[in-house]
This record gives sequence, C-alpha cells and structure tokens, in this order.
Amino acid sequence: MRRLAVSLGLVFLSAPAFSQTKEVVDAVETKLAALKYVQGLAVADGGFKGTADAKGPSLRGTSAGLRAVKYLGGEVENKGKYTAFVMSCFDPKTGGFADAPDGKPDVFLTAVGVMACVELGVPKEKFAKAMDYLKENAKSFEDVRIGAAAVEAWGVKECPFPLDDWFGIAEKHCTALGFSPALEDGARDSGSLGAMYLRLGKPVGERMAEFLQTGQRPDGGWGKGKGNTSDAESTYRVMRAFMLLKAKPKDPAAVRKFLASCRNKDGGFASKPGDPSTVGGTYQFAIITKWLDEMEK
Repeated sequence: MRRLAVSLGLVFLSAPAFSQTKEVVDAVETKLAALKYVQGLAVADGGFKGTADAKGPSLRGTSAGLRAVKYLGGEVENKGKYTAFVMSCFDPKTGGFADAPDGKPDVFLTAVGVMACVELGVPKEKFAKAMDYLKENAKSFEDVRIGAAAVEAWGVKECPFPLDDWFGIAEKHCTALGFSPALEDGARDSGSLGAMYLRLGKPVGERMAEFLQTGQRPDGGWGKGKGNTSDAESTYRVMRAFMLLKAKPKDPAAVRKFLASCRNKDGGFASKPGDPSTVGGTYQFAIITKWLDEMEK
C-alpha cells in the first residue's frame, strides 16, 4: 500500500499545476482504495479469495489478485507463498489445474493456471504438461478463447502444438468471418474472437474496430446478448480487442463512467452495478483503466 502511495504521488510532483484537478485526485484515491480491497482478499498462507465472504483462496482469485495488484501500481511481496498455492492446484498426472487443491481440473482453470505461473515466474518445465492438457481438451470456442490467453503468456512461437484446430473451432463458432452483427452476442463475441486471433498472431478484418465501436451501449460498456445492460467481463473482452488493434472505443469517457458505476463502498468493483465486489471485477477495472490511459495519451 505504501509503495503505491509513493508511486502515484509522483503524478502530483511531475505533472503541470494546471493538471492537478479533482479528477486526478479522485483517480488516485480510487486506485488506492481498490488496492486496499484486493490486499484484504490475500490469505496469510498464500492465494487470494475471489470475494470477501469466500471461505478460502482460489486459483481464479489468485490469478486476478496478482494482476490487480500489479496494474493498480502495488507490489506483491513474498511471491513464494503464492507460487506454492498455484502449484498446489496443479495435477501433474493430467496436466490440468483446478480452482483449489485436489479439485477437478478443466480447460478454463488450466489456462488461468498457466497465466498465473508465468506471472509468478515459475519455470516452464514445472507446468509444461498443462499445455498438453489444453491441446487435448480445448474443444469449444470458450475453451480456445481462454486457451489463446495461456498460449500468449507461454509464448506463441514456443507453443508445443499447432493452432490450426483452434482457429477452426473459432471460425465454426461464428456465423461469419467478417465479425457480422448477426453474431449472437454482437460486439462481445466479435471482440472475443478478435482478441483470440490477435493474441495468436492472426490478422482480423479491417472493419473490426468500427464494429466494436458501434456496439458500445448507452451505459458506456458492452454486454451479453441484445439490450442496454453492460457488464465488466464483456467490456474487458472488447477493450482487450481494442488494445490489440491499437484502436479505441467511440466514447472512452463513457467507458470510465460505466466502470465507476461498478465501484462499491468497500473500494472494490463488481461485474455489474449493484453487485458485490469481486477480485475479478477489480482486476478488470484496473486493466481497462490502464488501457484507456494509454489510448488517450
């Protein structure tokens, strides 16, 4: 917490006087409160809980917590205990990761486990079998979408298996390769597909950014299906696509307003306005805010 206060304090020391606005102060205070919320979810023997009322740490919570602290400007101390927790969720027999020790592995959690290991600097040989698990078990679009994030973290050029089958699954899932508005979840599905392709080094249609821009909803974010209600997870998917495209949404200020609507009194962020805070929602706030800052420079 102290390190973040110092690093964010540099904003005030280095910026011109005319930029010292209430918005800057509020942004710093929001990040400090969010970091405090995330730090409060850390458990003494390693790992992060997904929510304040969770009984114990989870792999998903730990992966999101580590990245939230990073993008909020903090620092995770004693990474060894977090590494130990993440590796306790790994099944060396199957190569899969579960959400907790002795749990049931699946593709999503295995991808999360790979990303957490890379974030923590675990030697690849210690979890290399996880890539075999992904190769054998990723069968749906959601599988290969999250699998692509794991491959990106591992290193696309070092991926131990060809990705042609994954691209085939993704293309079959979509009704058109041109990111058609006919897709069931519109911009969310297109952003998901585009981010997957770009993460794996495959180009996308030239009109991708334009379609994602038109999909921005009145509340400033993006959501599932048709309607006007957004959620942070869908917004995260679309914003990642914008980031990889080196483009930006039609109304960045509205995105910030949507994120602000997800903030709770405990300093954390929810996936939807009015829902309880989660470590995942707070990570999504942190990373989307970082992207917006970079886009608007």
